[in-house]
Amino acid sequence: MNRRDFIQITTISTAGILLPIKYIQANDVVFGPSNEKEILKPTLITPNNEFFALHIGDIPALDLKSWRLIITGYTERVTTLTYDDILKMKAITKMYTLTCIGNEVGGNQIGNARWTGVLMRDVLNKAGVKKGVKNVILRGADGYSTSIPIKDALHKDALLAYKMNGETLPKEHGYPLRFLNPRRYGMKNPKWLVNIELTPKDYKGYWEKRGWDDEALVQIRSGIRRPENKEIIESKIYTISGYAFDGGNHGGISKVEVSADEGKTWNEAIIWASDSPLAWSLWRYRWQVSSNDKRFFIKVRAIAKDKTIQGEITASGILSGVSGLHTVKVGIK
Repeated sequence: MNRRDFIQITTISTAGILLPIKYIQANDVVFGPSNEKEILKPTLITPNNEFFALHIGDIPALDLKSWRLIITGYTERVTTLTYDDILKMKAITKMYTLTCIGNEVGGNQIGNARWTGVLMRDVLNKAGVKKGVKNVILRGADGYSTSIPIKDALHKDALLAYKMNGETLPKEHGYPLRFLNPRRYGMKNPKWLVNIELTPKDYKGYWEKRGWDDEALVQIRSGIRRPENKEIIESKIYTISGYAFDGGNHGGISKVEVSADEGKTWNEAIIWASDSPLAWSLWRYRWQVSSNDKRFFIKVRAIAKDKTIQGEITASGILSGVSGLHTVKVGIK
């Protein structure tokens, strides 16, 4: 089942990726004691209005006066929280990258933001977690639901976010509250939360019932954002740039390699901006352009800290996320 048949795409933009990477190209550092340039601190952030947003139906119109988050199921007590109740709890700010399980190789359904909210485990502790809980069901006001293992909900990185890049969470990104679990694809990061249910049973949500992977663990991936496909290159030295991300499932990105000869040889790129394994890493590679050929196929692959090398088999269309290598075709003038 093709997710595009069901999902309404509200905003998909490459600008959030292109801006920081092209900025570095324009202000590239020339290494050497007598010829150094100072560049501004790089930004990893995708602006809110350029961050991809996917949803199945209409965005629900929620009123804070009547909105409640209700924790039910295998709890010591049914707990109801208002927005003010959540704001009074200890605030946590973390940088996370989100990507869609249906994102194609080199696709634009990926973005990185700084999120502010409260730890899911702090909210669950208010309700009390009974023994035997296996899964946590998350339900949104739009009717969407999914589930995560209880260990994910109690993890130190599981966040209920109400701010995005310092601003109140935008409506298309889940206002007033959304869940963030960056090790798993976006389908496990539901928006417009109204109910959290603890259960000892398995639970299949909207996409899981349709055959999509219930674990939805982010696979190691990388993408080229400069040059663009079919771009004509006229300079002898060209800076190739892009991103790499593994959701922290392999310890984060340790190395990025670029090939300009269809994968016969690989050259290490420079990772010029990174935060934590839960956020993408941005990289660049200074390519000495050969004049012997009129066209090149540029590939990129990421290597994780646990030595996992990004797979070369493109698995587009499978229900667990794609894992192929992004390839860009360029011409030389």
